[in-house]
Amino acid sequence: MYSISRKSFLALLLFCAGIKSKIRYFYFSDSETKTVTAFSEVVLPVSEPGMPSLEEANVMRRLDEELYFVSEEIQEDFHSAVMVLEYLPIFYGYFSFFSSLSLEKREELLTRLAETDSDIVRAVVGNLKLLVCLVYYGHKSTWEQISYPGPFGNPPEKWSESRIRYQNLVNGKEI
Repeated sequence: MYSISRKSFLALLLFCAGIKSKIRYFYFSDSETKTVTAFSEVVLPVSEPGMPSLEEANVMRRLDEELYFVSEEIQEDFHSAVMVLEYLPIFYGYFSFFSSLSLEKREELLTRLAETDSDIVRAVVGNLKLLVCLVYYGHKSTWEQISYPGPFGNPPEKWSESRIRYQNLVNGKEI
């Protein structure tokens, strides 16, 4: 049997983790990315003519960036909300996770959830929708389609320290 040192094993593990995906998120897991993307496809007008796609509006990257820097309590609440959304279809007669449902089934489920008596379910869906919509409609690519001229005086965009730090993390300039 071949023996590998702990240092070599850790180096190999880090190497494999680095090549796992071209798109690197710091807050979202792969399964959460899939769930939030599936949810966003239903609540946002991405299939409407002229409206930007999730990628064009940079929705997942901005959500990841915003949630990466909030307090741990808020991060955990959002992780929990995404997990609840993913497993919710099972309690409503669907034999699949939310991210695996067809677009039509996801729309149908969210319509049913809007009528629920459960405050928790309404809070999960409502808060996820609020955050997704804020990120989507806050992107310049949507402004013309919704007739928003932009901020008064059209000042140049100024990034916060956390946005600059996140961009450096994405580009591998900071650890």
